[in-house]
Amino acid sequence: MRKIQIAMALALGLSAASMANAATVGVGFDNVGVSAGHGLNMTMPGGYVRVRQDFGPWVAFARFEGAGGENRSDFFGGHAGIGYRLSLDGLGAITPSLRMGYDALNIPGGSLDAAFAGVHVNYTYAITPAVGLYADGGFGRDFATHVTGLSTIGGLTYEGGGGMDFRVGPGALDVGYQYQHLPLSTAHDLDTGQFTIGYGMSF
Repeated sequence: MRKIQIAMALALGLSAASMANAATVGVGFDNVGVSAGHGLNMTMPGGYVRVRQDFGPWVAFARFEGAGGENRSDFFGGHAGIGYRLSLDGLGAITPSLRMGYDALNIPGGSLDAAFAGVHVNYTYAITPAVGLYADGGFGRDFATHVTGLSTIGGLTYEGGGGMDFRVGPGALDVGYQYQHLPLSTAHDLDTGQFTIGYGMSF
């Protein structure tokens, strides 16, 4: 009997460790709206890949997205960071993190590149076991900014968004929106708004 209890405890412990250290991978559709002033406004369809690895309360994450098509233009973004998840005793969880990223926009006759780093906060709340809400936001500073034909500056960058996820089959369907602002020069900014819908699974 004692051996059975020990075996059950080990099995439960291994199961909990597996859940606590779960990896999540999501892919989906990304509709990117870009505005950079002086009539540079466009919407491009694309896709994204999102990965997350949990190490107990620690969370490492990354997201890569690409879009293109309108006026022979294309957009690429990559973001990664590490955070620490804090439970709010039945009111969801909040995950403050450090994040860095890179965005690139190519249009006929010019290009834009910008790197950025800063702090980010994500909040999640389960309405039911099958439906969840999330909201996030952050700020930081852009650097290594280059725009064809412009004298660029670094400055305050900020972003925010939110969405819902729904348990469907072995994974979850995610629907959300994300906005980001990057200063480029004294007269130009890059604003992106992204509507996303995708599916993710944990392993």
